[in-house]
This record gives sequence, structure tokens and C-alpha cells, in this order.
Amino acid sequence: MPLRIGCRVDDDDKHQNDVNCLIYKKGKLYSGGDEGKIMVWSMDLTKLGEVQAHSRSVYSLAASDDTLFSCSSDGTIKSFELNTLKLKSTVIHEDHTEFWKLYYSEGCLYAGDDEGTLKVWKNGHYFGSLLIESIKDMAISHHIAFTVQDTDVFITEVKVDGEILQFGIKKTFMGRGPLTLMGDQLFAFVSREGKDIIVHENCDETHYREITRVQGAHEMIINALAGTKWNDKMVLFSGGWDKQIKKWIIDEDMVKTESCLNADMVVNSIVIGDKGEIYAGGVDGHIVRIEVE
Repeated sequence: MPLRIGCRVDDDDKHQNDVNCLIYKKGKLYSGGDEGKIMVWSMDLTKLGEVQAHSRSVYSLAASDDTLFSCSSDGTIKSFELNTLKLKSTVIHEDHTEFWKLYYSEGCLYAGDDEGTLKVWKNGHYFGSLLIESIKDMAISHHIAFTVQDTDVFITEVKVDGEILQFGIKKTFMGRGPLTLMGDQLFAFVSREGKDIIVHENCDETHYREITRVQGAHEMIINALAGTKWNDKMVLFSGGWDKQIKKWIIDEDMVKTESCLNADMVVNSIVIGDKGEIYAGGVDGHIVRIEVE
């Protein structure tokens, strides 16, 4: 099925600089940019609001049912009311730290930084930390943390059901970010060279075995992956420096390219909406909605 651009953010409303991250929650799209702003958009990319969240780049966003979390190179993690973008609190402020990635799962907020520390907040209270590697990207699946930096992927069991944080590294693979989950069964990341897509099982019993990889999935570095499960099919979207957004179907041990689109921008982030639409953000503040026909 072909891809097409349904709409774009108006030039008068867009971020002043690059869009670094996107998150879709409760029918709205949230974006974080290099100028430190968070913006919120309707499904058709009408601007609904904005906040000057940070003094420097917004690197990542995460959300619970009522709270939006953001992190930045300014050393802070902040929380905002999801509906109004009103500041709720500064979760943490560390002057010499860059927080690169956030993830919210099952009542816990996970934060990864440039020093390789993974910090965990449980039910709004700081719970503990562990040291891995500098965390460029992250996903959490039932308290299994998938973290990546420039050379390796770490799979770590993070136990948050006791009084103190406990953890154990289960597996390490060669690879780099971006990284994404595809339902509960698969996860995907990128080769160290940045152009191959590698797909593994999300299963401890099979030792998270590799099931397939796509050599030369993109001609240039891949910056964004977004995976999901649609109609019992594992679907993956990718984008990067070549300005291409590609849709992949994972069928047993094969990955097939189903369609490709020139987004006319370097792609930094991709998220999937709840009605089959795709959103991509990139350089110079551009955000597009992509329809899967």
C-alpha cells in the first residue's frame, strides 16, 4: 500500500529549529525542538499550543495518562499537564548532565543520560539508578529495558517491585539507535554503520535471537524507527538522512519493503497515530502527517 503526505505543519506555526522528538497521546501529537519548545498539534497538524519548556534542546518526550514529561541538554527533566502544557514540576536538575531519552511504562518513568545512567521514578517518586552506557535511545517492555548507544544494544532486566532497584544485564548485541518495539514479540534497531535494520525476537527463552536483517535499508544514516502490530502483521517505519520514509512488513523471517516516500526533509523522528496515520518530524521544524493508503 503506497504512502502519501496528507498534510504539513504551516510554516508560520512550526518549530524554529529541528524537531528532535515526537509522541502521540490521546489523539494529539506533541513535538520537542532544538529551541527548547514543546508544541501540541491536532491530528490534522493544527497547532493547539506551545510552551518554552527548556533553555536548550528538547531531546525526548514521554507521557502518562495525565502528564507529559520532557528532558533536555540543559540537565533537567520536567513534567507538564498533558492537556494544558502547564508546568507541574522539575523532576530533576543536574547541571553537568544531558538527559537524552525518556520512556514511561506501567507507572514508572525511565530516564537515560549521556553518562550511561538509567534513572527510575516509580509512582512519582525517585526509585533508583543503574549504570549501563550512554543512552541514545530506549524502550521498556514489562520492565525489560532495551537501551542503545553508538556501538551496542543492552537488554537489562529492571526489577521495580521491591523496595530497592535491582537489575541484571541479560544480553548485548552490536548495534546502535534508533530502536523500537513491535508489539510484545519483536524489537528492531540499526547496525553500527547506521544503514542496516536488524530485527530480533523479544523473548528471553530464545535469548533474544536475531530473526532477520535488511542490508542497506537506507542509503544514508537511519535516524528514526517506529514499529507496531497492525491486523496481525508486524509493521516497521524507518527514516533518516536520505529523506526517505519506508514501510516494512515483517513476515516470519523476512522483511519486505511495502512502500517508500520522499518526505522532502531529513527525518529525525517517527510516531504512529491511533487511526493508521504516521507522523514524522525533521530539520527546520517540519512535521508531516503520512497516510497509508
